[in-house]
Amino acid sequence: MIDNSLGDRVFAVKTISKRKIKKELFLLERELAILRSLDHPNIVRVYEHYQDDRYFHIVMEYCSGGELFDRIFSKGYLDERECAIIMEKAFSAVKYLHENGIVHRDIKPENFLFADNFPDAELKLIDFGLARKYEPTQTLQTRAGTPLYIAPEVLHKNYDYRCDYWSLGVMMYVILSGCPPFPGESNEDLFINILKGRYDFDGPQWEKVSPKAKDLISKLMVVDPEKRISAREALKHPWIKEMKKSKVDYESTKTIINNLRQFTKVGRFKKEALNVIVSYLEEQEIKKLRDAFRYCDEDNTGMITITQLQKVMKDIGLTVSENEMSKIIEKIQIEPSDKINYTPFIAAAMNSKHYIDEEMLWLAFKHFDVDNSGFITFDDIKEFMQKTGKVISDEVIKQMIKDNDFTRDGKISFVDFCMVMKPEALENDEIEVDRAKTSTQVL
Repeated sequence: MIDNSLGDRVFAVKTISKRKIKKELFLLERELAILRSLDHPNIVRVYEHYQDDRYFHIVMEYCSGGELFDRIFSKGYLDERECAIIMEKAFSAVKYLHENGIVHRDIKPENFLFADNFPDAELKLIDFGLARKYEPTQTLQTRAGTPLYIAPEVLHKNYDYRCDYWSLGVMMYVILSGCPPFPGESNEDLFINILKGRYDFDGPQWEKVSPKAKDLISKLMVVDPEKRISAREALKHPWIKEMKKSKVDYESTKTIINNLRQFTKVGRFKKEALNVIVSYLEEQEIKKLRDAFRYCDEDNTGMITITQLQKVMKDIGLTVSENEMSKIIEKIQIEPSDKINYTPFIAAAMNSKHYIDEEMLWLAFKHFDVDNSGFITFDDIKEFMQKTGKVISDEVIKQMIKDNDFTRDGKISFVDFCMVMKPEALENDEIEVDRAKTSTQVL
């Protein structure tokens, strides 16, 4: 989908017929609730959703690099270093899901997309149609997943979140060999072999694969889930640690961390606007920011704690007290928290050059101007929050309007918006604004 009124950024739109899911509407609502709660560099981001008389529409991040499956198919199989980079990101995404009480249930190469066509393209986990929330001690009974990647206990209809670890093992096997681990001319034959859990590393394609890579696969593809390695443990496996290239740009990281320190306390509205701007930035534009986030998030939780941030600052030669750490995190997060999530980190860490130009500000402004009136009103903000799945009181919205309406006419104009978004360093400067964009009607 390309919305010409919002520039040339491309978004993906998943459209679902109301008629077809009439009896299973709860599944869509469940998927939406899950997707809205996720904020991780290796999970596809959902921006908003809306509906008309016949369809539901979910607006998501567009990944132009294609499926991981297609990359494997085109090359036959991938080498260990490329596989390690992919698997580290896959383990990180699944670990994040499980720590947030979500099981995916359909892990496979087809459900991982590359963000773009660059060699270092980010990997994104997609398709949460079979995902669901679970309690730590909860047992699931519904047989769900793709036959080739399904775990033995799922076939027995008695399983939990650890079924995802088995699927990750099968995926790693396929990446390194280009072949499935279990034969079967029919699903019935395939399931019999999966239940036996017998596979091998025979064949010429396995001759150059290291023993450590095979060891990790063997620890993931264990029939008994109690003995199966977790995503957390897999991330600490020697094969991942040895194959991963650790390249940290300390100067860039230092600049980014300083940006966080200088991120003065801003209101809810500006934080929301900065998060919108992040959605318009290309993956390559935020690569250094993303790398800095990963450097801070050494445990791959998808969040940065006070302790982690303090350690990174010490590593790059900055001395900051725990009290200041708490204040930095408080400034960055939209909702109160003692951790920094991915998108708020990018929003606070990015240089103002990413958004201070008029075109980017106009794109963000139009994101809030839901009714295309040329102003941001109470109703606009309320609808924006609903579409993005956020719960916010009328009192908070009224305060947002009051704090950012410099002309005191009960609504936020584009000029008001530019003043709100002006970095503190430009406090005495003017942002050049096209006055045609401040008219009451945008054609």
